[in-house]
Amino acid sequence: MTDQGGPGAERELSDARRDADASRLLARADPAEYLSGFALCLYRLGALLMERPEQHQELAEVLAEAVEVTRRLADGDRGAWLPSLAMTLGQRALILGLLRRRGEARALAAEATDLYRELAHRDPGRYLPDLASALTNLGNQLAELGQHHEALDRMREGVEVRRGLAARQPGSADLELASSLVELGVKLGEMGHHAEAAGVLRDAIGRYRRHTGSPLAQSLLAEPPLAKDVADHWVALVSLTHELSELGRGDETGPYREEAAAVYRRLARTGPHLLAFVTAVARRNGITLGEDGRFEHPRSTAGRRPSDAPDPAVLARIRKLNEQGLRLASAGSLDLAVGMLRDAVDLCRRAAEVTPGMSIALARSLHNLGLAEAWSGHRAEALAAVDEAVHLCRRTVEAAPHLVRPLMADALDSLGSRLSVLGRHHDALVPAEESIRLHRELAREDPTNRLPELARALNNLGVRLTDADRHEESLAVAREAVDLYRRLRSAEPEGDHLSGLIHGLSNLGLRLARAGYDDEVLAPTTEAVDLLEDLALIHPGNDVAALAESLAWLGHRLSGNGHRREGRAATRAAEDLRRRSAVRR
Repeated sequence: MTDQGGPGAERELSDARRDADASRLLARADPAEYLSGFALCLYRLGALLMERPEQHQELAEVLAEAVEVTRRLADGDRGAWLPSLAMTLGQRALILGLLRRRGEARALAAEATDLYRELAHRDPGRYLPDLASALTNLGNQLAELGQHHEALDRMREGVEVRRGLAARQPGSADLELASSLVELGVKLGEMGHHAEAAGVLRDAIGRYRRHTGSPLAQSLLAEPPLAKDVADHWVALVSLTHELSELGRGDETGPYREEAAAVYRRLARTGPHLLAFVTAVARRNGITLGEDGRFEHPRSTAGRRPSDAPDPAVLARIRKLNEQGLRLASAGSLDLAVGMLRDAVDLCRRAAEVTPGMSIALARSLHNLGLAEAWSGHRAEALAAVDEAVHLCRRTVEAAPHLVRPLMADALDSLGSRLSVLGRHHDALVPAEESIRLHRELAREDPTNRLPELARALNNLGVRLTDADRHEESLAVAREAVDLYRRLRSAEPEGDHLSGLIHGLSNLGLRLARAGYDDEVLAPTTEAVDLLEDLALIHPGNDVAALAESLAWLGHRLSGNGHRREGRAATRAAEDLRRRSAVRR
């Protein structure tokens, strides 16, 4: 492994960057002669950056260029360059996943998997291991996007490929199978399939034990386990103790805890460079790790009844903080609101350490915090809070679907908005579409309470589709949102649907214009302007700046199409919105 911190390593990285820059210029001047050399320079630079997590953003850019270059080479000589293209696509998918650009990661992982299927069909002995890795990568990306059934299908397929390889070639193939089993087991546990997860993890542990047993056993195998395999063995043991505890079988975890401590001490001797990985896994899962390798998992249910309920007094305090925080945010006191909602999140985290059932309250508090952070203009903080809320919802939805599904639908919608604000439009569309699927299910089950949420989410999806240049689909969604808001206002004239209808009408005007229906833009824009006179309260969450910008653009469009009076009215409405918003701030 490269010494990341040494001067030699820094010189090597600097040389690789310089070589890539020089090769890029040559490839531009004479692609036929130098493009393949440029690809090799990019691969070398990518390999060096891969070991530096703090430079993954640069790595993503390098791999994007490597994919583009390798595509060009594969177009000219598919047989020679297809393996390199598959490898580069898979690497970029991994890094984009780590950077939370999951929509892009999924598409690249799927393409890499398809290419490895083609390669494995031609030469199974050489490419089946790569296909198994690609399937696992694709499964991870699908799971992160909430497509759990597809994710498990891909991960299980990867495990079966590995199982066939291990049956023919004990040794490293068996260890690769064990690693795939660990990933599958961890994912099953995250999704609440604790019994199946425990069985898969036991299988993995049995395989690791065979490689760390007697000298005779090791002599019959192709090679002893590497430090990475020892680290994966530790992850499997720790994960199994958690799954057993979740199943109410905490009294069975003792031997596995002892084994995990012994494996940790072995890792400290044979692979100290991987202790940072082990420590990160422990921290991410709330594990307290001692110097001797012993650990405690404060979120496990070991020693407690699975039916233990959260403390009612703590829940009441968290509920009060959330209510007060949202009330302050609605009144425009955003700094106070953010502080109060952060207190709610902190209280939830402390409670969740001893009561796993608090995860739902934590997800709800994080979602509320994300909204307040967004209204305050704290874009990165808002994204982090909402993203964590979505992850918590995914892990708890099977345990309490009646509570989590509505929260998850709202959190996914918020996640799409937060990604969009940061310019990540392709990524934003994925949670937005998943949110709509959930909202539709909920609205069918409970139309009275969930139809307004569906209308709001449709309005947002229309914006996401436009950002992705899917204008006809966006127009259809915008029409549906406006129709829903009209029905809601008709059924509840005094209800709180006016703001949503105004946003929906302005969005419909924009969608019509973008789709080329200029003769239809006038009606929804004029109606939105007229309704604004009845909107007394401007809520921070109403995205007034976006509404003002939409009306200003529509005013310009109408004036340019001969509707000068109506265009001036829309422009004045936009200016008035900006003034009213400024007064509130």
